[in-house]
Amino acid sequence: MSSLVPLPGVIRPNPPPLWLVTNGEITVGPVLTRLLKRGVAYGKVPEYCQVRPRGGAWRKLEAVREIASLYGSGGHAGPVVAPEVMAELMRPSAPVRDQDELCYGVARIAALITGAESAMLHYSERGSRSMVTRGVFGPVSHALLDVALPDTDFVLRSARVGRPIYGPPFGPIEDALALRFATSAGGVGGAAMIPIFVGRQLRAMLELSRPGHAFRWTDLERAERVALRALHQHES
Repeated sequence: MSSLVPLPGVIRPNPPPLWLVTNGEITVGPVLTRLLKRGVAYGKVPEYCQVRPRGGAWRKLEAVREIASLYGSGGHAGPVVAPEVMAELMRPSAPVRDQDELCYGVARIAALITGAESAMLHYSERGSRSMVTRGVFGPVSHALLDVALPDTDFVLRSARVGRPIYGPPFGPIEDALALRFATSAGGVGGAAMIPIFVGRQLRAMLELSRPGHAFRWTDLERAERVALRALHQHES
């Protein structure tokens, strides 16, 4: 059985979220998610309370994924990864030599991990600066498939300097990423781009989109690790 080599990524963990909690009359906090979850579990925080992160909007308790898991609700509990996908992730596999199969597979698994509706994997050959769309997954146009991104592409420029893109909030670069998924069935409520480096060369860009809300940072980290491992195996 082959051992998995830790690979460096560009995504750095965010600090844990802090929540303000209100019953409609009194507001307390900020508190960490684990303390909020404990308060709900022991009945200290009634289910009619609302919470919000600093600078965010008020929302129902079950809109917090960890709280939704206590209630047994799948509505906001985050992406549910099918058992066969988890088995595929955990099983050491032979390197995939076909690049189209590799890119589609990475896009598909990353979408399942993060709860994305659509995903794209842009790939650069070793020694080349061209970034070509090689994998498209989900209900989105395949018009970019096998098309090289122009050097003027805002998202590509960010990837080349190792900067991931994450929205909302949306600015000019995030808008450019969202436009890539403008034909997706559910629209773009959250979008993300993760640059994938092998050594010092940018070898791929993983892009994700979904309706509703932003991606969880921890899910993006998991998707990044899958992409890094797949490309590392492909290069070996």
